[in-house]
Amino acid sequence: MPVSVSYRRDRRVVVVGAGSNGLICAIHLARAGLDVTVLEHAPRPGGASRSVAATLPGFVHDHCAGFNPMTVASPAMRELELETEGLRWIRPEAIMAHPFADGTAISLHHDLERTVASLERGSPGAGVAWRGLIERYRPLADRLVEAILSPLPPVRHGVALAAALRRDMLLLARRMAGSIEAFGLDVFDGASRPTAWLSGSAQHSGLAPSTAGSGAFGFLLVLLAHAGGWPFPEGGQQRITDALLAIAAREGVTVRCDAHVEQILVRAGRTVGVALRDGEELPARDVVTTISASPLAAMLPAGALPDRLVRRLRIWRYSTAAFKLDYALDRPVPWTAAEAREAAVVHVGGELRELAAAAEAAQRGDLPERPAVVIGQHTQFDPSRAPAGQHTLYCYAHMPRRYNASDQDVAGLIEDQLERFAPGFAGTVKGRAIRNPAQTEAENPSLVGGDLGGGTYELDQQLVFRPAPELCRHRTPLKGLYVTGASVHPGGSVQGMGGRSAARALLADRRLRPWRA
Repeated sequence: MPVSVSYRRDRRVVVVGAGSNGLICAIHLARAGLDVTVLEHAPRPGGASRSVAATLPGFVHDHCAGFNPMTVASPAMRELELETEGLRWIRPEAIMAHPFADGTAISLHHDLERTVASLERGSPGAGVAWRGLIERYRPLADRLVEAILSPLPPVRHGVALAAALRRDMLLLARRMAGSIEAFGLDVFDGASRPTAWLSGSAQHSGLAPSTAGSGAFGFLLVLLAHAGGWPFPEGGQQRITDALLAIAAREGVTVRCDAHVEQILVRAGRTVGVALRDGEELPARDVVTTISASPLAAMLPAGALPDRLVRRLRIWRYSTAAFKLDYALDRPVPWTAAEAREAAVVHVGGELRELAAAAEAAQRGDLPERPAVVIGQHTQFDPSRAPAGQHTLYCYAHMPRRYNASDQDVAGLIEDQLERFAPGFAGTVKGRAIRNPAQTEAENPSLVGGDLGGGTYELDQQLVFRPAPELCRHRTPLKGLYVTGASVHPGGSVQGMGGRSAARALLADRRLRPWRA
């Protein structure tokens, strides 16, 4: 492949993937004066931050991500000031409800006292315990997020957090390293319903309530609800991508869609570009990939990385799949519990034992009889997403990546669960779209088996092991190759910190300023 400029003066960079990490990485690289091209497999940029017309005309559905607590908490997102591009955040006060089969529910509000009152109604004493916990940690929420999302090791943020917490740091570390079930039973003095309410938030990670490490996911999400809330963009997740694209365009970034990268090109021990599926080759001194571990391994030519690293990428463990349903409704969901009718998010799972049974069945490869379902009721707060008086419903459940049943049967399990907590739900449905795990992966090969998180978040795939000590800080043993995305620390969600950190690593290696003042 001819290279028309010298290696040292070559300012060309290819970024593989136009999700939030890829676009944020490209923005920082372009601001430092590099010539950046972003290549996206799909017909449209955005990755997990997209909105689609999945059901009927006039109904806007979020494709993957639905809510953005980590987005608004992320320093990488905040510093870009997406609001100046027209993005408007909607911040529901009633954030989440967790209904039970007897018609009661426990709700999560941005307001701590309303949450305390709901917990007290559900289990006397639970609200008081929750108030003490949140009053201790809420002032430190930003520091905790920065410590979790920062490049490893997070020395500055970690030391600041430890200094603020002192002895409580060990207690928090123990609880977060353990399971969310153990966390809840500890805080709520053995009460199972408040623990189920807390555990429902950990199911976004795909981890079972009893899995070590799920404590961090569940608690962080609920803590953020009391800090910055669980907002979402007016008009759909696509608005986040549109704002990032506007900034990227001003910085001179080129974004190409329908551009599937087949192989990373290597010569004399360093990257020299990429080859597309159609045979086109794009020369570049540096390549940044945002794709998950297994597809990355397939893109590398033999010998590009040490065999043990390639094996680590190739056998990377993916989690259960998100089986996605989108609905167009002619009226709101008729939840039995009043709290669910008012909330932006509903965790449909019931008792703690039911949440555990659903997660464990999916992890075994069995279809859960009563799936744990995540519901988003965006149009309760954002009428722009549906025709007047009508509604969308965002819905997914964790299922096995492969199953011996029809998609209609799997959808039926989810809808039976909805009818259990909202009798008459079927009568509200005007249109429905199903997306099974195979479709999810076909649309985005990085989402292997329909896993939206880039690989399981069990402890052996966290921190320096995400995906390996040699890769967790975005550099690789192959000169010119940098990695980020959901399979690399700090992992998934629409927060862009990995993209920013990868850009800074590349710019430091080139001895360029990592950002402009």
